[in-house]
Amino acid sequence: MKKYLAIAKATCQELLAYRSNLLLEVIGGIIAQLVIIAVWYTIFKDLGTETIGGFTLPEMMTYLLGAGIINSFILLDSQGDDINDDINRGNLSNFLVRPLNVSFYWLTRDFCRRMLTFFLGIGEYLILLLLFSEFLVPPASFLLLFLTLFSIILAGILHFLLFYILGVIAFWMDQTWGPRFVMRVIMAVATGSLIPLSLFPGIWHTIFNLLPFKLLVFVPLQIYLGKITTLEIVQEFAYGLVWILVVAGISVWLWKRGIKRYSAYGH
Repeated sequence: MKKYLAIAKATCQELLAYRSNLLLEVIGGIIAQLVIIAVWYTIFKDLGTETIGGFTLPEMMTYLLGAGIINSFILLDSQGDDINDDINRGNLSNFLVRPLNVSFYWLTRDFCRRMLTFFLGIGEYLILLLLFSEFLVPPASFLLLFLTLFSIILAGILHFLLFYILGVIAFWMDQTWGPRFVMRVIMAVATGSLIPLSLFPGIWHTIFNLLPFKLLVFVPLQIYLGKITTLEIVQEFAYGLVWILVVAGISVWLWKRGIKRYSAYGH
């Protein structure tokens, strides 16, 4: 563990040198989420209804603020940059001759970035939570709050693995920014960050329910709001673990094939 703690320390020092960039990234996410909140608030007021798709106005405000927090601290825009750059710039060669697991090296750096983004942005979100306090719905129980936090941890792992796969295809591509951008665009809708997935009609609801992206935002917030049963929570956790194992398996397979190609080209 010592070497990874040293990596974590060095990563934090490196990122703190550019902490204004991290802070601006969080602020940008907050502004975008405020626009979405304003839109939904207007929809409720214009329609003059107490509920939309099973969500009351306080539940929708709580959902959207929660989505904003998860987006800012878990679904990072720069995901996969390190992996892509280390492979394409040949930096990977320096790590392969050292006694460390390269994937855990990237995971450590990823975790540090998430934690720093959280600590730099938590103040701004606390202010928002105070401003919207009259609309916030507390968790129904401490257990649901714990399960929500656990589901967010699973979401972070799944999110890292998804972008890990897109990062390691740099073994075959000069730049993976395009595929990662497409993934982020899909996630903007398929995670339920903009619109709760339960509000989508028919076929779209079925498609989004089959994809793993619902586990990143929609499921944690459904748990928090108490909108799914205990059995459904267990099923979603099982579904998430299966996806994590599948994506992890794909990432290991791609890494093994990619590293052979990397060595063959003599980077």
